[in-house]
Amino acid sequence: MIRSGRYLYSFGTRLFQQSRLCDLFVAFKDVPTPVARSHLPYFSPCACKIHTNIARQSSDQNPEPARMKVISIPNPFRWLHNQMELATLKREWDAEFTIENFKAGARQAVCTTTEFITRREWGELRGLLSQKAINKLRNIKWTLDQEHNLVLNPERIQVTQVDNVSLQVIVDRRYCDIDVTIIGTCIPYNLDKHSLVVLEYFARFHREYTEGVLPEWTITVFKLKNFEAYKRRTGV
Repeated sequence: MIRSGRYLYSFGTRLFQQSRLCDLFVAFKDVPTPVARSHLPYFSPCACKIHTNIARQSSDQNPEPARMKVISIPNPFRWLHNQMELATLKREWDAEFTIENFKAGARQAVCTTTEFITRREWGELRGLLSQKAINKLRNIKWTLDQEHNLVLNPERIQVTQVDNVSLQVIVDRRYCDIDVTIIGTCIPYNLDKHSLVVLEYFARFHREYTEGVLPEWTITVFKLKNFEAYKRRTGV
């Protein structure tokens, strides 16, 4: 078992509290869960493909966005593996870690990232994302619909799912990677064209837990896994 000294842990905690990504994790730990709405689509536990029945509004001079609810069904074996890894993380590496605070911070970090991507403010992503992840995002060729409908707001997130937790010890260094899928809806940029947009983002959060290393979470992989823009039906 690898143990960290109390002095270094306390020192690291203070440094962590000064880091940018940590601020997002702490400041938004009380973000409420969105209220469930309307009909019940679901996500396949394997492919996470969207199957949906949307409650659509009548088309008029001021069209309104459709409403829906997203349900995620995790793989039970993967869920059990993740629970065991999280228990080890809390018991041996980070006694102050809670999955609730982590998820809240992950939601805000992903939402902030989508805002900077939309505005093409790549420099603002430094400290949130690794340079490799930023470079990959800059090279993506978004469709016209995607360019205008990428931003995800915390209050419109319906699913925050931990896909995988990985703890690695390489010689005397310790690494933690947590994969998160975040699914939510956004009000379409053009309500005359679309009634609803569903966004599914994947983010890998990385942190090195080696003693003496700044305790910062960094997004090393970020991608739009699924984008569904539902066209508005006319004459309904």
